[in-house]
Amino acid sequence: MADTDPSSRVVQAWLRLPESRRRHATDAVVFAFHLLRDTPEVFGAAPPQPDLIVSWLLPHVHTW
Repeated sequence: MADTDPSSRVVQAWLRLPESRRRHATDAVVFAFHLLRDTPEVFGAAPPQPDLIVSWLLPHVHTW
């Protein structure tokens, strides 16, 4: 994730998941919590709240 904008990096990581894992808002919530737990270095010293991460992801949830 070379981009410096955290929201762009999060969305890029989200879009790398298979569509079957990006179908529901609950998938976005789980992804946000796992991202914060497993790769906090993505965000630097001040990680965002999970609800902010989910708001970045919701436009990219595929419900069809």
